[in-house]
Amino acid sequence: MFDKNTYDKIKEFLGKYVEPFLADFFNGLFWFFTRMESKAAGLGFFVALVLILTISTVVGLVTLMSIFPSSDSGSGNISNVVSDITSSGTSTGNDNCNVVGIEIRDCIYTYKPDAENNPPSDGMNYCDTITSSEDVTWALEDAANNPKIKAVVLEIDSGGGSPAAAEEISAAMKALGKPSIAWVRENADSAAYWIASAADTVIAGENSDIGSIGVTMSYVDNAKQNLKDGLTYNQLTTGKYKDTGTADRALTADERSLIQRDLDIVLQNFIRAVATNRNLSVAKVTALADGSSMLGRQALRNGLIDQIGTKQEVWKKLEADIGEKPDVCWN
Repeated sequence: MFDKNTYDKIKEFLGKYVEPFLADFFNGLFWFFTRMESKAAGLGFFVALVLILTISTVVGLVTLMSIFPSSDSGSGNISNVVSDITSSGTSTGNDNCNVVGIEIRDCIYTYKPDAENNPPSDGMNYCDTITSSEDVTWALEDAANNPKIKAVVLEIDSGGGSPAAAEEISAAMKALGKPSIAWVRENADSAAYWIASAADTVIAGENSDIGSIGVTMSYVDNAKQNLKDGLTYNQLTTGKYKDTGTADRALTADERSLIQRDLDIVLQNFIRAVATNRNLSVAKVTALADGSSMLGRQALRNGLIDQIGTKQEVWKKLEADIGEKPDVCWN
């Protein structure tokens, strides 16, 4: 392919220029084994630095992702980790927000069960979502102690739940010390209305369902079905009322009277709370406390809400309350 003369020239070129360059380059690439004495060695040193920085970056990212794995909601990705680290004490990690938004959805209880390790009780099984008073009261306390937060808005869409949970959230709302708005969307009934009534302002849509001031503890007993199936309930208790409410036998007259006594007490607590929160007479609220609910316009006439409106009216009211454009961060 080449004649001898050409071959000798190529060999001479490689020996004179290429071989020394490569030798110096690799000396620079592995500079910790030798000294750099040429431009080729400097180039090798630069390439080595680039490789080390690239490998270190990749290893660092992989390590972060293994410590904070991503989830379906995206709450564990790296950008959110950085946001959490740099937040200034607000639970949202948003330095710009001046209003905290809290969702009151579906069933209201004092705690949210660990579905994997502690499955919900029978009463919670029908709930798509559980709003826990411990989460909501924490968020309210956090908002109260954050000087950047000027107001709170509760977005409510719930048919109710535990009166104890409603009482806890209502008390936290009263202790907030900042303007608050209850924004009722689909419904605020029973315990959810107890909570809504504690806000400074209640705004609901024309077709929102409001009220249902009442208490229930109704359930189905299986006594007749057990008899039909040949099942026997063996009552073994230390007191006549200890297994009151079991689904495997019918209530006695005394048990029914005992439960009704407690329901009446809770109802009176509910009525007094609404009367105080809404600046209504106990007699007025008692007249409404038949367990029924009503649409927005009738709720307005009865003093259960302050204004008919949707999101636009809520944001206008927030701006009026805090004197600036509301920037809401949601819990």
